[in-house]
Amino acid sequence: MSTSSQTQFRYTQTPSKVLHLRNLPWECTEEELVELCKPFGKIVNTKCNVGANRNQAFVEFVDLNQAISMVSYYASSSEPAQVRGKTVYIQYSNRHEIVNNKSPGDTPGNVLLVTIEGVEANDVTIETIHLVFSAFGFVHKIATFEKAAGFQALIQFTDAETASSARNALDGRSIPRYLLPGHVTSCHLRISYSAHTDLNIKFQSHR
Repeated sequence: MSTSSQTQFRYTQTPSKVLHLRNLPWECTEEELVELCKPFGKIVNTKCNVGANRNQAFVEFVDLNQAISMVSYYASSSEPAQVRGKTVYIQYSNRHEIVNNKSPGDTPGNVLLVTIEGVEANDVTIETIHLVFSAFGFVHKIATFEKAAGFQALIQFTDAETASSARNALDGRSIPRYLLPGHVTSCHLRISYSAHTDLNIKFQSHR
């Protein structure tokens, strides 16, 4: 991906006062994040060492305009954002706040619980779900079902690291339009960790 297309991607995102930082040095500290971001405004929360390689982080500004000014500055600057000499990539997060209290859905495991918003059960096939999630590693089992929260799927990976990579990349994103029926206008993924470790699939409810 060229620099110009990366910049374009950042501009087409919906601004958020939470920024997603990638390519950080190993075990980056909260102090290092604050040092990088404080010229642009007040930091009210951080979440460090996120992702399978622990090289991502989230930073929450007190005000949306402060986050926008930081993204805009580095999008147009010839000098990239750096921590310990490493170039750091900055984009808006799909989160609107950082929640650090770990709920059961935040404890990493090898099975993901995926809520697919904006679709009916027959709109998304197991093959489509498999295609999207197998980009991150081998998918052992998929179970789909309908709940009050909407159409959901349990997706079993080999290990928590693979599941974490998929969650970090896809949570809040959409399934590509070309994989969906024409009448579906929007489709968002909300992903948490399941307490399951091995799915016992006797049948697929919509088959």
